[in-house]
Amino acid sequence: MIPIEKIELFDNALLRVLDANNTQWGLQAPALAMFTHEYGFGPTTNETVSRLEYLTGKGMAEEVPKMLSKANRAWKITIAGRRYLDEQGF
Repeated sequence: MIPIEKIELFDNALLRVLDANNTQWGLQAPALAMFTHEYGFGPTTNETVSRLEYLTGKGMAEEVPKMLSKANRAWKITIAGRRYLDEQGF
């Protein structure tokens, strides 16, 4: 479990990973969880999905639409997410 005081830092790490992966296909939650290890986090896939859904609700990330296997959810950063990172100095 990620302590409540580190949630914002984890959200920033997710956005930074999504920003580095500038593709139309996005990244799945297990990959995002793994890539946030670089920022000192070790989240579960469920914790990662929870925060991605939060970021999606805030308009900073978006789920990539899937035609076939909707079980393999993936996300990418939005323009609002990039703007937020720029404003925060990342």
